Amino acid sequence: MAVTPATAQMPRLLRDQWHLFFDPDEKPRLRVPSGGRVVVETEDAHIGSIRTEKDVYKSLAEVFEKLGGANPVTGPIFIEGVEPGDCVAMTIEDIVPGAVQGQGYTVLTPGLGGLVSNYTLQPALEPRTVICKIRDGKVQFPTGKGIVEIPTKPFLGTIGLAPAKERKLSFVQGPDFLGNVDLPLNGIGATIVMRANVPGGLVSFGDAHAVQGDGEISGAAIECQADVTVKLERVPMAGAQYVALPQVNTPEFIGSIAAFTGVPIADCIRAAYVDIVNRMVQFHGFTMPEAYLLACQTARVRIGQVVDPLYCAAVTIERRYIS
Repeated sequence: MAVTPATAQMPRLLRDQWHLFFDPDEKPRLRVPSGGRVVVETEDAHIGSIRTEKDVYKSLAEVFEKLGGANPVTGPIFIEGVEPGDCVAMTIEDIVPGAVQGQGYTVLTPGLGGLVSNYTLQPALEPRTVICKIRDGKVQFPTGKGIVEIPTKPFLGTIGLAPAKERKLSFVQGPDFLGNVDLPLNGIGATIVMRANVPGGLVSFGDAHAVQGDGEISGAAIECQADVTVKLERVPMAGAQYVALPQVNTPEFIGSIAAFTGVPIADCIRAAYVDIVNRMVQFHGFTMPEAYLLACQTARVRIGQVVDPLYCAAVTIERRYIS
């Protein structure tokens, strides 16, 4: 990431300050005032262990055995003034994918992905690593037919706050801490809003993706290191218009995120719809029947993951329909 006069003045969390849990007892690596901006350096999903096509994992169990987990997150960050019950708004201002190596990777890991249980690819695919250069805003994806160039659309796959009690692996997900949701909406310009469980919120970020299709169907996007600029704010509960689920909002839309480890994707979609309809009723002046019917006509569903047991869906509605 090019250091500009603006970013040079910001606090910076280095890439080696990662951990593998959202943990209420984790010591903060940085304290910032509400409204403060931070540059967060993130490590890739395999903690830097994949740099060439020879670096291959035969199973997810092998990843955990060798690395102790996956999807490391940098942090945590303590936001001054945040108390349990407050909301934390995290606005992603910039993401530079492939910040150090100038490349990312994707992998085939047997037993991991959306096509390995009820709907199975035949024949079974062997483990594989594909290295992709990231240049001039494009991912260079190599194939037997030549390089396929994919415009980058970077986002953070794993974002979260510390839970109230028991620590949670950064690889899993839940509505109280968010976690590994791999939702492409969580990119530049998005504000993720969550309810704090502990003083300071204890926010951590990681698992940047240079680009990913909906569902992360193979279990791996274009994974990469990244430099992320983020603004962190305390927001009172009423001001956040918070109902029950984490939010992803932009100037164009509001959205609700449903991510429950082990809960089928259809139920995640329904839960996100319930949350967005309740937001329309409580904060935008619609009756329940009006909100329900209007959402039916105008809402959109985005899928983060369909990688058993991790499922994530977000429902969004454009502000022009509810303002």
